[in-house]
Formats: sequence, C-alpha cells, structure tokens
Amino acid sequence: MSSVRRSGFTLIELLVVIAIIAVLIGLLVPAVQQVREAANRTTCQNNLHQMGVAAHNYLGTYKLFPPAYKTFTTNTTTPLPGWGWGTYLLPFIEQKPLFDQLAPLTNAFGGGTTNPVQATAGGSALSQTRIATYRCPSDQGADNNSIRFNHATSNYRAVAGTDAVYPPTWADRQDKGGVMFQNSTIRVEAIRDGTSNTLLIGECVYNTDITPQKWGAIWVGMTGYASTGTVVGARVSDVMWWVDASTSIINGPAPQAFGSRHTGGAFFVFCDGSVRFFRDSGPINTLRFLAGRDDGVTAGNPDN
Repeated sequence: MSSVRRSGFTLIELLVVIAIIAVLIGLLVPAVQQVREAANRTTCQNNLHQMGVAAHNYLGTYKLFPPAYKTFTTNTTTPLPGWGWGTYLLPFIEQKPLFDQLAPLTNAFGGGTTNPVQATAGGSALSQTRIATYRCPSDQGADNNSIRFNHATSNYRAVAGTDAVYPPTWADRQDKGGVMFQNSTIRVEAIRDGTSNTLLIGECVYNTDITPQKWGAIWVGMTGYASTGTVVGARVSDVMWWVDASTSIINGPAPQAFGSRHTGGAFFVFCDGSVRFFRDSGPINTLRFLAGRDDGVTAGNPDN
C-alpha cells in the first residue's frame, strides 16, 4: 500500500512560527511607540510656536503681551475670575468665531457675579470647546478638566515669574517678574533681559490617576476663588504659575509644576516665539532665571 503524506505544520513548527512572530511584535511595538511620540513632540512644539506667533500678533495689535488673566474690577481680599490668555489669543489661532461668542472685551468671565465660574460636567458650554492647539497629543487626559470646574483642558500655562516658596501667596495684580500675570500690561521694552531669554508659556500635565496628581490647566480663564474642593483658594494655576527651586521645577512634585509626558523634560516658548526643550535633569536655577523679564541674570542653555 502507498502511504499518504499529510501537508501542513507540525506542532513544533507552529510553535516556532508563533515564537518568531512574538519576537517581531516585541521589536516592532517599541519602534511604533517611538515614532508616535516623536510625532507628538513635533506637534506639541508646533502648538507652542503657534502660541508664540499669536502672542506677537496680539502684541502687534495692542502693543503689549496678553495678561495671564484679566479681571474687570479690583478686589484686594477675594480673587476674582478673569478671562485667560488662551481666550485673548483665540482670534490669532483661527478661533475668531469662538472669541466673538465669548465676547471677552465687553463681558466679564462668569458674567461678573459668579465666583468661582463653573461648567457642568458633560456639558456643552463654550468654555468646554476642545482646542487642539491647547492640547499636547502626548497627554491623554480628559477633554474637560474636572479639577478646574469642568472647563476645557489645556496643557499650557503662562509663566508668571519666580517665587521662593511653595505654595506662593496671592495678591491682587501681583507681579513676580514674569511677562504674563493678572492684568499685566508688559511691553517689549520692559523685557530688559531680552525676548530670547525670557519665558512666556510652558507645558503642564493633566493626570489625576497618579500621586501626586497633576492638575493641568484650562484655556478659558482663571475661575476665581474656591472655599472647597481639590484646589482651595485663588485658582491662578488655571492659567499661570511660578517657578521655584524645589517643588515647581520641571516635572516637580507640585500639582501645578510645569512638565510634560515627553521623556526627560518639557517644551517652553520664549517671548521671541522660539521653542526650546528643558530637561528635567538640568540646572534648577536656569528655569528660574529665564522666568524673569528684568533680573539681569544670563541663564545657560536650557537643553543642557
């Protein structure tokens, strides 16, 4: 009788093929992740560049840089809500219709009677509009920031200057040496350290699933004063923050610290529109010196 030959793989051959495929996948996945992160870094860098260009267009229109946030009235005891720099830049990042609907030049944030200004979770308020320019694609946090009363999340915050202690104290229209702060009116000539040596805006992370939490930011404005909740007191970190030599270093432990999900540091845009990457392992004082507009200190290369 003639024997019948069976076609196909033996069990050993099949296991070998599966093992080879597993090895190839193990090699491919990290490569794909690296390519994706490289693309995300480029997008984030471009976002900050767009904000830098928008700030200069604002400067060309109003002869000064935008404030971190602007209140319509003064209150030296209770922090008031105010429209944020992200709102004032909307016409310069192709969001003029949204800017017109918000009407920040004539309307107070929250109508002038609400403090703090809150949005409904899952709502559709104008302040919950997702703006891609204000989101770093490496940060997968929710589109609405639950820490910040459910307004649309932003991964970028104004650099208000420097502080020696954490948490910093609040005072109405306080100037801690930066370019953007409450109701600031900083012109180019006031940046005596030079626009290429002075920070404007930096990255921040929104992640409430880690300890300590990272609270991110919102673009619409400073929501005011809260007596309860996660963030009690003046909610200035909605739109701006200071840097120090301890907790508010890059990727530092403070929930408001500048930082990112990029490996090794974070991007910042300078007042001349250039974007540079700060390593979180770099000299601590470099960031502090670059945060001031008129401290007379020449800082080193942030990329070192």
